This record gives sequence, C-alpha cells and structure tokens, in this order.
Amino acid sequence: MNKHIQIREIPDETHRALKARAASEGMSMSDYLRRLIEQDLKRPDWASMVRRMEAMAPAELPVSPVDIIREERDGR
Repeated sequence: MNKHIQIREIPDETHRALKARAASEGMSMSDYLRRLIEQDLKRPDWASMVRRMEAMAPAELPVSPVDIIREERDGR
C-alpha cells in the first residue's frame, strides 16, 4: 500500500523553485519529488561508505605525493 508524506514549512522561494523545476521536467511536483527521493535512496548512505573505505587496502603509489607536491612547488 502506498504511503503519503507531508513536508511542512517549506519557504515560498523553495516551493517556487521546486514547482518550476518540476514543470521544466514536465512533471508534477509530487512526481518530481518522488523521483528525487528514489534517486537519493539508490546512493549508499554515509555509514556504508565508511565501512567500504575501511575495508579497502591502502593505495600504493609509485611516487610519494609529498615528492609530487614538492616538485610542482619547486617548478613555480
């Protein structure tokens, strides 16, 4: 069963901008906001991003970043 969501106290300027953006996409504001929410939920949340980064092995670079920066600065 579909659920309803209500957002209160949206500033007039924000409401106008959302309405205009939805219209430019040829969508109702409800459809536009639904699409934004669905797109957001497809992205990983911050906690899962942190877990993935912690599980990764440190990158092994062929040249030290310090050396690259030093070389760039010395070349100025």
